[in-house]
Amino acid sequence: MPVLFFEAIARPALWGNTLVKNYFGYHEMPDGTGQTWAFSCDKKGSNICQSEPFRGMTLKQIWDEHQEIFDREGKPFPVIISLVGPEESLSVQVHPDTPLAEKLGFPFGKNEAWYFLDCIEGANIIYGHNAGNEEEFRTMVQEDRWDELLRHLPVKSGDFVYTPSGVVHAVGKGCVTYEIQQATDVTYRLYDFHRKDAEGKERPLNLEEGIECVKYDPQLWANDIHPFSVYDLYGDRTEFISNDSFTVTRINVYGEYPFCDENYQLATVVAGTGKVDGITVSIGDSFVIPQKEQVVFDGEMTVMMTRN
Repeated sequence: MPVLFFEAIARPALWGNTLVKNYFGYHEMPDGTGQTWAFSCDKKGSNICQSEPFRGMTLKQIWDEHQEIFDREGKPFPVIISLVGPEESLSVQVHPDTPLAEKLGFPFGKNEAWYFLDCIEGANIIYGHNAGNEEEFRTMVQEDRWDELLRHLPVKSGDFVYTPSGVVHAVGKGCVTYEIQQATDVTYRLYDFHRKDAEGKERPLNLEEGIECVKYDPQLWANDIHPFSVYDLYGDRTEFISNDSFTVTRINVYGEYPFCDENYQLATVVAGTGKVDGITVSIGDSFVIPQKEQVVFDGEMTVMMTRN
């Protein structure tokens, strides 16, 4: 089975403009695109396959009908992979853990992770908070003491951050990011910096639902990850995290580099150019590598991979 290429889906956002389309070469996308979905089976959009023998089919159709590629029979598609380019900070958000998500009818909660591709000088993200308990959190929210409540984490290109459910977070301005999130369509907006839309209205918040999700253990935002790398003659492979939610790997290619894994991989080129099994690829291209399929990368590029 050959690798299968998929078309990215543009996602407009109040905090987007042209950063995503220019950085990844998506010149046909409209201004105002804040992120693209590289891989999604969401009801709001599922990527269209560009490769034979499945050209024109959605990723959702292929997942449902061709599990020989994935070996995840009976399971929902696990993640949404996004390429994010905020020209203003995202809204401050929180996601439910599995017990709360199950109450809403979802099979699992929503953990996330970010690999930072390019960051402006002094970039940071919102990551965690300073409240000791729910009462203190509510008081600081009611008194609009967000600067005091929210914690910030400096980030730079090449950083990897894991964001478990229950952690208050927001990607900051100027952070081009490869984002992994579990495919549970629940996001609660806690704060949006009092920004207004074109009609002069602030976006609605989900304070009560969000506060129910918020957790108070500072260890959750310690970002205690332990990447490990394997180096070969023409490439290196770094696994940043592997848990029940997802496994995220980066491959740097600088020559002819064979790759094979027991699991399928959702792959996106995030830097450079080259070839995959003789097919020319460049930054912004996304493709599925079927399980147990050996492919050969060739060129100078960085490829991010995610699987469950």
